[in-house]
Amino acid sequence: MKRKSAPAGETRNTTTFRFRVQRAFKALDNGTHRKWIVVAPGRELPVNVPLDANARVPNVVKNATCAEMRDTLLNCPDLWQVLNSGIVCTATAIEAKQDGNEHQLEVTFEDGEEGIVNGGHSYAQLLHFLHGDTTFSDGRDLKTVLLHDARKGAPDLIDLATDEQKLGERIARAREKVFVQLEFVAPVNEAELLARIARARNLSQSVEATAFANLAGKFDLMKDVVGAAASPFGPAFVDRVVWKTNLDVDPPAIPVKLLVQVLALMNGRIYPPGTRTANDVYSRTGVVVRAFAEAEGDDEKYFDSLTRILPTLIELYDHIFCSLSDIDPTYPWADGKFDTEKPRKRTPATTPFLAKPCASKVANAFLWPIFSAFRTLLASQPDGSLKFKTDPIALFNEIKQELVTRVQNFHQKVVHGLLHQVGREPQLWARLEERVEHTIEIREVRKVGGRR
Repeated sequence: MKRKSAPAGETRNTTTFRFRVQRAFKALDNGTHRKWIVVAPGRELPVNVPLDANARVPNVVKNATCAEMRDTLLNCPDLWQVLNSGIVCTATAIEAKQDGNEHQLEVTFEDGEEGIVNGGHSYAQLLHFLHGDTTFSDGRDLKTVLLHDARKGAPDLIDLATDEQKLGERIARAREKVFVQLEFVAPVNEAELLARIARARNLSQSVEATAFANLAGKFDLMKDVVGAAASPFGPAFVDRVVWKTNLDVDPPAIPVKLLVQVLALMNGRIYPPGTRTANDVYSRTGVVVRAFAEAEGDDEKYFDSLTRILPTLIELYDHIFCSLSDIDPTYPWADGKFDTEKPRKRTPATTPFLAKPCASKVANAFLWPIFSAFRTLLASQPDGSLKFKTDPIALFNEIKQELVTRVQNFHQKVVHGLLHQVGREPQLWARLEERVEHTIEIREVRKVGGRR
């Protein structure tokens, strides 16, 4: 279907932009459509390219990917064109021109119909960072947005955001170094073609952060450890892990993200027992995956030490998972919902890692605070390895009824049945951790008394 033509005597309004580019070449000309690929300095981008054809309104504050773009602009602006897929536009007409020694591109858009169809967030972030344009940042300037990033998990940005000279230098460097790729397709005079282009450029499947970590070799040690461990681990276990997006594995599948979360829940370096609870693992899973993938130095060594005892951690995780429904089979462990009007249908389940039969699934909000409490048992050895002070499964079996009672009371009486609050509130996590630590202290006192 072609777009409706303008009434007789009238013409559709168009807007023409002319801006400097580094290079431009015609990638397609089939007699009907033309496609130009252009590389332009970021500072030369026009500030009002239309977004009428875009499938979404960009927002550089709400979109998580924009935080990564800001990191690129701040720290390695010369890599922008390497890391960014570019901006795609539909247009009415395109013409490359030479003005002295400068290459220029002249692009005409039909008002209300054409413009950016993909890459809207890249465009909005460049405008915000390089030009100070706050149209797509809820009116917030760069300093305010960077402080927002700091509160969301990047505290190192505080010093930069509050130092006007340093921030100004980073912006100036980005204006000098950033080049962006733009793709223009013209003419697009059919509504159906515009819709097809927008759909094709916007509905591609996103790639999970764990897939990039896998490409970087971050899971190699994990594969070696579980692959070399005795049954029920070994190569068959490795083959069940989804190491990257869309990987076809032997059932039942194990998301590698869950393995990373298990390590994070036990990370006494990031979450020192008695000082900081690990509830962030529940409420900010994206940050957890990034912390693992980007760990360096002592942080990376600690993750490596945890990885070397991963089979033991997995066995503890599955044991707790299976035990909760055995301790109280009537409790809604799967979803935390109480339904007194009709009886709850019991659905048998299997544990997440070792696929052992159990009475019910268990929501992470119930399981994770208990599991994480046992990181207080981990002790660093002289060689940097980690070892449990005592058998964690035996200790869990000794105090499991009290741990479950604390979780249930918190769920019912403190957060009034709100499942996600069980996972988010640090209060429960701290209480469970204190109970585990107290049990160890009592054991130590008994040992000393016995020696006397």
